[in-house]
Amino acid sequence: MYELAHLGIVVKNCDRSTDFYGRILGCTVIDSIANEELKIVYLQSGALTIELLEYLVPPSSPREAGTFDHLAFSVPNIQAAIARLNEQGVEFLSGSPRLAMNGKKIIFFTGPDGERIELLEKRAEEPGF
Repeated sequence: MYELAHLGIVVKNCDRSTDFYGRILGCTVIDSIANEELKIVYLQSGALTIELLEYLVPPSSPREAGTFDHLAFSVPNIQAAIARLNEQGVEFLSGSPRLAMNGKKIIFFTGPDGERIELLEKRAEEPGF
């Protein structure tokens, strides 16, 4: 059986993105490595590892295939999460949460490089999607 190890996201500046994901979304740095071509920071969010990749030299092959649409973070209370992020200066893509097709409240904002980030309200006993 396959198990997801991490999600890799290309960013323009690892330090800026590390600060954003840590300060705004509560992710913690679990490792980082770098050489003259690439800087990588691994962040932990619950059971998920996010890999931030900053190419210091353009990659040898394009990174367009498999483009993802968004990252989703679950929260127990979406209104409280919105209030906390508003205090941090986060601007949401809509004025208020909406109901998704699965009946859960969602709202989107963007990260430092324009990546779409979703907040998803869910109870502990519900599946994470």
